Amino acid sequence: MVEVNKAKFDEDGYTLIKNVLTKEEVEELRRASYKLIEEDEKNGTYIIHRFAKNHIGCLTAVPEFRKLILDDRVIEIATQLLGEKPTFFGDCIMEIGIGNRGFHKDTANRNDQNHPDWTEEYPVIRIAFYLEDHSEHSGGLKVRVGSQNTVKTNEGKAVILPTQAGDAAAFCLRTSHAGNAVRLKFAPNISLHNSLEKRIPEFLKVPEEKERISIFLTYGLKSGALDRYMEYMFNHGVYQKRILNSSYSDELKEEISSKLDFIDITKAYEEYNTK
Repeated sequence: MVEVNKAKFDEDGYTLIKNVLTKEEVEELRRASYKLIEEDEKNGTYIIHRFAKNHIGCLTAVPEFRKLILDDRVIEIATQLLGEKPTFFGDCIMEIGIGNRGFHKDTANRNDQNHPDWTEEYPVIRIAFYLEDHSEHSGGLKVRVGSQNTVKTNEGKAVILPTQAGDAAAFCLRTSHAGNAVRLKFAPNISLHNSLEKRIPEFLKVPEEKERISIFLTYGLKSGALDRYMEYMFNHGVYQKRILNSSYSDELKEEISSKLDFIDITKAYEEYNTK
């Protein structure tokens, strides 16, 4: 059984769960990621996000990623953090390369402290897997401690999470976070401002261990927060592309529903557009 510190998650807005995946599982996912992007390049089913390639479409279509999304260990993490059986609604991302920097939120509303996204419970979380070491290397995830209770992205102590390949970093979508953290050779644990990270010369940076591959899986509970987040997806260009490039056979729906509550995002998007 995976042990998750729920109280710490509720207080800080994030938690790090060590050694969720084995080395063999990490390597399998790295191979699957490169194979998927190679296919995407042939089919045009990817986008460039800064310098990173993002697959377009639900990852459940790929056996290795479907195995991760439905893994009992991952579901146990989501269940402990959410308090009950999680809902999966097709929001899952795989990215290869250096993506965007800068602290941000992932909620539908990001600037109104009086909006329901900030005044009500927010049972939507993201579980991130980095398939390489970032405990001693650049390229990892930064978060602001306790920032899940404010719309401001400059509040809360900024820390670089010491993720190793196979660890899971879970955070609330309201938590301020930033990717592709730069570690300095002479002060590797100091979290730099985004504007400084861009200016640091290469000889002062701790390099990445290997090419960055990250996987982000979103789980939630059926709620007003999830409804609003899905509506945000329905009106966001990149998410629209991901939804339109996703499909769920009856067999796949049955497999997902055997482990999780499931919302077919393609059907929900179709219904939203026919209102």
